[in-house]
Amino acid sequence: MTEAESGTVTEIIAGVPVHYRGEYVLSVEDDYERIYEEDRHDSEHLEGLDSEPGTTTALYAVASARYLADKTGTLGEVLREPYTLRTTRDVEAVLAALGQHIAALAAVAEGLGVWLDAAYQRGELDGEPAAARTELGRAADLLRAAGLPLREVVVPGDRSPALDMDTLIAGVIEQLRARGIEVAKVHVFDSETRWELGGDRHLALSSENSWSLLFPTGKPSRWKPVSFGLYCWYAHPEQVADLVVKTLSEAEA
Repeated sequence: MTEAESGTVTEIIAGVPVHYRGEYVLSVEDDYERIYEEDRHDSEHLEGLDSEPGTTTALYAVASARYLADKTGTLGEVLREPYTLRTTRDVEAVLAALGQHIAALAAVAEGLGVWLDAAYQRGELDGEPAAARTELGRAADLLRAAGLPLREVVVPGDRSPALDMDTLIAGVIEQLRARGIEVAKVHVFDSETRWELGGDRHLALSSENSWSLLFPTGKPSRWKPVSFGLYCWYAHPEQVADLVVKTLSEAEA
């Protein structure tokens, strides 16, 4: 049987016979290009980053850099919202993480310079990367300097509402009242807490962290739940009240 008949193609690569059998479908270039064409699995690649020292490839590094940049930007946006953090302890935790993040970004800048040197030593660059390495080192120094003022930040003492159920119940009642919504009764069950809002409507907090409004269906003891996207027992009472008002307004529109 000839090679053509067996579906085998032989090529000599680096002095060694390489036998291609059957339909050859793998494409190194296409696989590499997918790094830049698809970002759906970036979080998974971040989790797998450096799982084994020396095994990291461009897929994990590029995807991780992209994911961290995107989520750090998102964090910056949500921190502008008034209830993203609950206590000053949260502020201190984010400050500490921010300092670590800045130091890590400095290390990333230096790491890029180290990679460029290694690629140059392998003959894979068309020029000496000294200038780029210098600028990356300068960027690393500036980043570290930018993090120094964070060490001087003194956060005032915390006076936020206490983290207990009675305070939460009272706080929600008071904040709803301040927005023109009266609470008739509150029922605390094993699996759910309900604030009766009148008109057979209820605000509900489940034992699984989910907040929702319950609207009457016209049938006795039957309600239609409408979640407003809040999943947290220790949400701030003002945040809860704002979302209740927003959801009621949307339901009545």
